[in-house]
Amino acid sequence: MTLKNRSGQPVAETDITELRAVVRGDVLAQGDEGYGQARLVWNGYFNRTPGLIVRCAGAADVVSAVRFATEHDVLIAVRSGGHSYPGHSTIDDGLVIDLTRMKGIRVDLQRGVAIAEPGLLLADLDDETYRFGLSVTGGQVSHTGIAGLTLGGGIGWLCRSQGLTVDNLIAADVVLADGEVRRASEEDDADLFWAIRGGGGNFGIVTSFEYQLHPQDACRTGVVAYRGSDHVAVAEGLSAFAPGAPDRLGLAVGFFELEDGEPGIAIRYVDTAPAEDTDALIDALAGFGPEPVLRTTETMPYPKVQQIADADMVHHRRYYTRSFMIPTVTSEALATLAEGFRTRKSQLTQVGMMLLGGQVSRVAPEATAYPHRQDGFLVTLLGGWTEAQDDEANTSWCRSVYDSMQRFTSGGVYVNELLDEGERRILSAYGASHYERLSTLKAKYDPNNVFRVNQNIKPVHATSS
Repeated sequence: MTLKNRSGQPVAETDITELRAVVRGDVLAQGDEGYGQARLVWNGYFNRTPGLIVRCAGAADVVSAVRFATEHDVLIAVRSGGHSYPGHSTIDDGLVIDLTRMKGIRVDLQRGVAIAEPGLLLADLDDETYRFGLSVTGGQVSHTGIAGLTLGGGIGWLCRSQGLTVDNLIAADVVLADGEVRRASEEDDADLFWAIRGGGGNFGIVTSFEYQLHPQDACRTGVVAYRGSDHVAVAEGLSAFAPGAPDRLGLAVGFFELEDGEPGIAIRYVDTAPAEDTDALIDALAGFGPEPVLRTTETMPYPKVQQIADADMVHHRRYYTRSFMIPTVTSEALATLAEGFRTRKSQLTQVGMMLLGGQVSRVAPEATAYPHRQDGFLVTLLGGWTEAQDDEANTSWCRSVYDSMQRFTSGGVYVNELLDEGERRILSAYGASHYERLSTLKAKYDPNNVFRVNQNIKPVHATSS
């Protein structure tokens, strides 16, 4: 596959040779050793063939790649962990700026911060910080890249106790569309800093993140599970329990198949700072209705907690998702999700939700580009399967269950769990006022929409892509 510009014309080999000469990392074209593996991303639903992949060795390589792409009018996709649900980490014919080699990390104990490069996975970040008894909010899958997770918000087991990942971002180094490197923080460039805390990759490529760290010890975790037929009692119990749950307690609700083939409802709890009342909290979760069909508990290091879901999110499986937020769990909503799970088209499909609130809701909505600060649950429908012939059955299932749940939603959606679903859904991810400000800042930092392979926020003056 030849590297092409946005008009479909090939970029001259002499120009690519010049790029190879200035980049310290690898510049991979189709046929080069390593290209076949480098082009693969986590979601196997997307099988794309980039014209060129630049595996950056450092920030200077990122600058060179961005300037090359703008000079030759080539579309850019940016890859860190490659975990993008809609496959935005790759692109046909264009240039992939691959950050996976940039894995530097330093924990500054005096300041209580971590300075981390964008090629790190959550597992890398967690492993290093936890060795010092510290942590920052991550996601729920350890092989997720830190960059995409952070730039979209960062929802995970620690968000109720520590806030979102963006709430713990102190500063970042950003390569802008013209190749300028800008430091973003409250003191250095407050507009850019606001925009990257939830605005995704729309404003530049971050080459260094600086996170506030928090003390972190082992967690108490386990599952309390009920039969799907107990959904009324479970919904009533959750809706009563959630508002008073301590910030340190993370909760996720998922569905699984019982021996008789009917859905079960599993409540995964993570007490991120176990205390004297931990047993009482677990007892409360186990007291929502009839005797639970399963009740487990164990103590494990936080990095191990982060790996619990890894086996369900393996690389190169085909994934398709719909996500939305609900203000509370009603029996009707829980029954609708249980029925959706029962009718899934693949045993690899997952249906679940995660409790928000806590410290997330104590940050003013206008403080960051991430706007959803209300209490409630993030619901995720994640179709998973292996064969292309099953695409239509699984994607149709996901859209159908999503449609059946719309009467329960608050209208919000987490931008990191969007597919390519159109501008209306991007607007739902930010709300009108946030989107308006983001669009104005997009015109300031990326007026030509160079960074458009993402959940794209168009510059305020733009009328088309």
